Amino acid sequence: MKKQHVLLCLLFILVNTSAQNSIQLTEVNNPMGIKVYKNELYFTNGNNISKLNLANKNPELINVCSLLEKPTAIEIINDYLYIATTNKVVRFDLFNKPLNTEDIITGLEAPSSMCFYNNELYVAEYNANTIIKINPNVEDPKKQIVTNNINSPSDIIIYNDELYIVEFFANKISKLNLSSNRTKPETIIEGLNFPANICIHKNELYIAELLGNKISKINLENDTSTIEDVFSEIESPFDLLFFKNELYVSSTDENLISKIDLTPKEEIIIENKNKISVYPNPSIDYISINNLTTDTFIRISDMQGNIIKEQTVNSTTQIPISRLKPGYYLIIIEGTDTLRFIKK
Repeated sequence: MKKQHVLLCLLFILVNTSAQNSIQLTEVNNPMGIKVYKNELYFTNGNNISKLNLANKNPELINVCSLLEKPTAIEIINDYLYIATTNKVVRFDLFNKPLNTEDIITGLEAPSSMCFYNNELYVAEYNANTIIKINPNVEDPKKQIVTNNINSPSDIIIYNDELYIVEFFANKISKLNLSSNRTKPETIIEGLNFPANICIHKNELYIAELLGNKISKINLENDTSTIEDVFSEIESPFDLLFFKNELYVSSTDENLISKIDLTPKEEIIIENKNKISVYPNPSIDYISINNLTTDTFIRISDMQGNIIKEQTVNSTTQIPISRLKPGYYLIIIEGTDTLRFIKK
């Protein structure tokens, strides 16, 4: 079955097909978190939050807020935009000008995802291997541990009183029934290829497999459900959501957001043969960066923004990483790009 792959970024070009128009965009910077609220697509864009009005045929990209410290995830409820950064969660009223950012909770260890349930904010702490919850509407909210029996939680969502958890390095999805007193989640699917984020649509759980370069899904109504590939021609998918039966997917390595129409139509693929990327990835001993055209200054940081290494490299340079702890790291290429790699 062929599917339509539509690229979303900043510069709009309309391409007519027999089915519908496609929008191609460029130069979105590290879109880690995406959310739709009141027909507008909000997403992290470097150290900013930007948005597009999806109700417009040619939407204008609008900057919502700037100068955040490495935003990693967003959540929107009751006109408040919540943003997870390096070690805290902040929020502001989207419709109250000027925007006044308010710290909700600090001292977190690489918050990677958020969601609301019964007026409480659930937060995944990636580096702490923990899910916590807080009441964001009280002064100095106290953390309550929901579970710490997990491995590198990169995303969480709540559906039918159950907390679904992406365990990135365990290559699995687990769930915890919030109406029970249990604190240890049960595994519902494993054997994935570094799952980053998930969403649920019509009782099906969609999974962005970061290093599998694909979107897969399982049926939540079937206790013995197997993994089914949905779309396998997308580079490093990270976050995903459904809006009006269309699947939106962010890719941090490609610096784009894709809209995938899952109905059978002609396929449009935009390739970039000169794309800068890291290999091998994951790696144990060393990494290299291909398609660099000149000597280039880079910084390597952990997910909390701590700079670990700085050096000038080219496409033939082997960068030693054997002394790094296993985990997820960023490569900041001066003036151009941000890449990711996994140290095994």
